[in-house]
Amino acid sequence: MSKKMGLVSFILVLCLVMAGCNSSAKPSDTENPDNGQSKANEKIKVVMMPKAIGNSYFAAAAAGAEEVSAGLNINFNFNGPTTLNASQQVSMINGYIAQNYDVLAISAVDPTSLVPALKEAKNKGIKVITWDSDVEPEARDYYVNAATSEGIGSTLAKLASEKFAGQNVDVAILTSTPTDPNQIEWIGSIKKAIEEQYTNLNIVTTQYDNGEPATGLAAASDILKAYPNVKVIIAPTSIGLPSAAEAVEKTGKSGEVYVTGLANPAVVKQYVHSGTIEQFVLWDVKTLGKLAMYVARAVADGTMPTSGTFKAGDLGEFEIVGDNIMLGLPFVYDKNNVDEFDY
Repeated sequence: MSKKMGLVSFILVLCLVMAGCNSSAKPSDTENPDNGQSKANEKIKVVMMPKAIGNSYFAAAAAGAEEVSAGLNINFNFNGPTTLNASQQVSMINGYIAQNYDVLAISAVDPTSLVPALKEAKNKGIKVITWDSDVEPEARDYYVNAATSEGIGSTLAKLASEKFAGQNVDVAILTSTPTDPNQIEWIGSIKKAIEEQYTNLNIVTTQYDNGEPATGLAAASDILKAYPNVKVIIAPTSIGLPSAAEAVEKTGKSGEVYVTGLANPAVVKQYVHSGTIEQFVLWDVKTLGKLAMYVARAVADGTMPTSGTFKAGDLGEFEIVGDNIMLGLPFVYDKNNVDEFDY
């Protein structure tokens, strides 16, 4: 009887040891930050939402994203509001939450209005990334940053300052909306660069295009009438820059008022060739869209690194700064290179 008891005890101990070994062979929650929610090797649903559809800048980003989506096993959807309207974005985000999307990739109209909806998405296990335009960090996982605000602001101030070297000139800014997070940061960086380095520039007014070409043209025309001493218009938007150039040409001030800013080449190419816009800045928009999809795939898979660099397939490696994946420095376009780009 004692021999049988001893055998039973030995078997029980052996089972416990084996169970313990099997348990330790599984990754713990600390080793797998997604706690078993990784989508690795699965097809995922990703919506890429611009600030507004119908804009060639966002269309170029979508084209880049779509090019790589199939290879990343992504069911890709590009959709957004028809105007710069945060409430429309919120409504659409809520719809995609209800449809159980895996990743929301958002270019935000403003940094705060979308926060509650995006937090709700995260609470339901949906990954949230921003691209082109950010929200408050607690409402998303990562931001695909097209360029630093300092790089854009200082470059635009430098171009204008060097154009009028040795002269003190008045500057007007034409932007999109008062709440656009990118515009707030870029204009803040322009002002800082002027204060610290390019002191021959004096900002006299800031006006808004509200994402509409007709509004932009009217605002730029009003600037030229109300501020006849303005020698520079800086418009860091794809709506504002061609609007400013058109207003300058219509008032016969081409060559007298220096127009620069940020836009995709297709919308300002004619003004570059006419000489009204000598230089402007942007980044590779298609690459921005592609990078956003690589990040979307990585956050869904739970493979996003927390520091160093991020390898995005054939695109190469991109620096990670905090929770920002950096596309790189802005590129300066002029008549010598503008025709090389078709977006």
